[in-house]
Amino acid sequence: MLVGRYQLFEVLGVGATSRVVRGFDPMIGRPVAVKLFPSEIALGEARERFLREARVIGQLSHPNIITLHDMGIEESSQTPYLVMEFIDGMPLNRVLEKGTLPLPRASAWVAHAAEALEVAHRRGVIHGDVKPANILITMDGRVKLTDFGMARVARREARESALLGTPAYWCPEQIMGRPQDSRSDIFSLGVVLYEIITGKRPFDSDSLQGICNHVLSSTPNPVSQLQPSIPVTFDEIVSACLAKNPDARMSSGDDLAQLLYPYARRKAAPPQPVQTRAAVSSSSLRDRASRLLRSA
Repeated sequence: MLVGRYQLFEVLGVGATSRVVRGFDPMIGRPVAVKLFPSEIALGEARERFLREARVIGQLSHPNIITLHDMGIEESSQTPYLVMEFIDGMPLNRVLEKGTLPLPRASAWVAHAAEALEVAHRRGVIHGDVKPANILITMDGRVKLTDFGMARVARREARESALLGTPAYWCPEQIMGRPQDSRSDIFSLGVVLYEIITGKRPFDSDSLQGICNHVLSSTPNPVSQLQPSIPVTFDEIVSACLAKNPDARMSSGDDLAQLLYPYARRKAAPPQPVQTRAAVSSSSLRDRASRLLRSA
């Protein structure tokens, strides 16, 4: 089977709006991953939006972002497609099936994902669906952030991007239909960080309504309570990511990465506590994160 010049083989994964197929580029002579979208996306305004967004995503370049090689629409079948680098590895959700990650590895992997998001944010792109399934781990342990197919150019209106993605990783502003920006991705990455260390999602429930209620109103237990080996100072980093109010939230992927890297170095002592375990108001979280950043 062919799409454009690309030979298609077995399906690698299926999502809500697309599927990824292992492919081969005969002109370059390399394996690729081809993401196929429904034909409806090739019609009218959706067609132009797909091409426009693919061009923006194609400009993202970072070692921790899946490279977009090509894109197009197969005219015979009206199938939009993206051609990406082929990664020999495993999504993070599959890795987590074996159990939680040690703090150094979790900190390093999330820091790399945060740096990748920062590159996208500087280009005006938000990912919109940050979750373990979209964080690939290569055979040599490198992180590759993928599936910017759910991403939206940051200046787009909220009504076009509300309630897309995976409920357990939604941010409060997404649920409320408010504009999303880089801080929305940081919230979702904070959920991932919490999950890979504790083995539990911070806002889980058996129903969509229950998840939304938890995201909007509940405060998850500190990770150090669920994993006693985790330093109390680490709780503040997670809390700064999961602040309900975007203005109180960690705002930069680079800032988050700088806070995490000391924990990624196994023999390095983590930053000294800046205050006790007692709960604090969300309005102070960003100030605390800034102090941690200066001391890291």
